Amino acid sequence: MSKKHRFIWSFLRPPVGLVMRVFFGYRYKLAKNLPENYIVLSNHTTDFDPVLVGLAFKKQMYLVASEHITRWGFPYKLLKYAFEPIIRYKATVATSTVLDILRKVRKGERVCMFAEGVKSWDGVTCPMFPATAQMIKKSGCALVTFKLKGGYFVSPAWGKGLRRGKWHGGVENVYTKEQLAEMSYDEIEAVITKDLYEDAYQTQLAEMNRYKGKSLASGLENILWACPECKSADKLVTKGNKIICTQCKKEIEYDKYAMLSGCDFKTVYEYSEWQRSLIEEYIEKGKDITCENIRCQTITKESSELLFEGKLVFSGDSVSFGDNSFEWGTLTDLAIHGKHALVFEANKKYYELIFPEGISAYKFLIYYKEAVKRKERV
Repeated sequence: MSKKHRFIWSFLRPPVGLVMRVFFGYRYKLAKNLPENYIVLSNHTTDFDPVLVGLAFKKQMYLVASEHITRWGFPYKLLKYAFEPIIRYKATVATSTVLDILRKVRKGERVCMFAEGVKSWDGVTCPMFPATAQMIKKSGCALVTFKLKGGYFVSPAWGKGLRRGKWHGGVENVYTKEQLAEMSYDEIEAVITKDLYEDAYQTQLAEMNRYKGKSLASGLENILWACPECKSADKLVTKGNKIICTQCKKEIEYDKYAMLSGCDFKTVYEYSEWQRSLIEEYIEKGKDITCENIRCQTITKESSELLFEGKLVFSGDSVSFGDNSFEWGTLTDLAIHGKHALVFEANKKYYELIFPEGISAYKFLIYYKEAVKRKERV
């Protein structure tokens, strides 16, 4: 183990914890009575999550982080020096990431990763990263499951700025290496899924916690792209606590309880599910969705190169931009990065599609997922 990494972790943890508690209102339960060697799996709700989980553990861990941080230049060099994050490329098989994790834990070190691989956009825990159960089984160490709650409303994946309100985290369960050795892959996957599952709105409807801030609706157009009144796409804008359709002037309010008023949907989740049904209709009727001014980059280690600027087309069978066209079956997956980008791997290349403000990248993500589902059913 690196003495440098252990020292930096021990040195930074107390002051960072104080800042998160005093200025951001985050609360956590200190993890106690843990085995020496383990993998921590947590659900994923905000960009702060590595910090939020890390605060609960006195002993240093290596964190799994998204590839995009390697393109930060000098800040990444600092992070690499201080924490040596394990890098994962979203929407890929991530074999190298799994091997890096296994190397660490087999040396007696501890690793933390987010089982979903992506943040939840609608408040419900996303499906687990493929092969997570197999990795845990092969690791030969203990498993610690950790759940974060409330973060979806403090710093929603779609939103701008922070809201102040209740958010907290703590260990759900600890499974020893002996227990894991007796469990099948399916059993391990089942306990991880159960422990990490969180429906943010289900919790909020029961507790009705307040999340205060300015311009609470800011960024809602990143997830809400269809007007419930006139069904126009990409005509929604936000102002203050409202999201407004520029086509029919429909106004919907997002309040301090994260609830909607002025439409038939009480929550962002319900609204998002209605939009999913629209996408299903699009695909059923053979309707493509397009973006006229996409930017596409190819990503290599710690760098990116502009490949194309122009029109992007998602159809029921494929994605097309410029001279490039990929059938959905050739993609390992497609994932959202930040608020305005999608990433995927095809033909051994890693692509990033960057959308302009006002166009929902999330809409294209859901179109892809529903198109793949439909092809699997046929």
